[in-house]
Amino acid sequence: MNDQPPCLGRPGFLRPKDASGWQVLPATIAAKALCQDRCPRDIFLACARSALTAGTCFEEEETRVADGVVMAGIVCRGDALTERALRRVIKQLAQAPTTRPNQCRNCHKPMTTRRRKLVGHVVHEGGGMCTGCRRAQQRSA
Repeated sequence: MNDQPPCLGRPGFLRPKDASGWQVLPATIAAKALCQDRCPRDIFLACARSALTAGTCFEEEETRVADGVVMAGIVCRGDALTERALRRVIKQLAQAPTTRPNQCRNCHKPMTTRRRKLVGHVVHEGGGMCTGCRRAQQRSA
């Protein structure tokens, strides 16, 4: 299974040096959407947790929130608002049970269960993917 987050190597996740108001740039908005739509739940939760301490330097005892990045679908600015937003995301994900998505997260076809097969739907396999996409992912790993 591929444990790489979908954000690796994509534009919009880091604040450009010369951009003030980078949170409204199209690349940043697309990065936030990619986090929220395509990132697997476990990676998304780990990202939110690591963002709480990502701004801390090596010699510092006090932890700092990430700054100048998009993590867990949040534009991190290193302030108290960012910390509250990250904690809210963590709390929601930790409490919410995982449910089978309506569409495959890879091919975006509508999914159904093995027991109730519907015309035009693909069968849910696991990890939010249909049987075809899940098996293709396992073969490539």
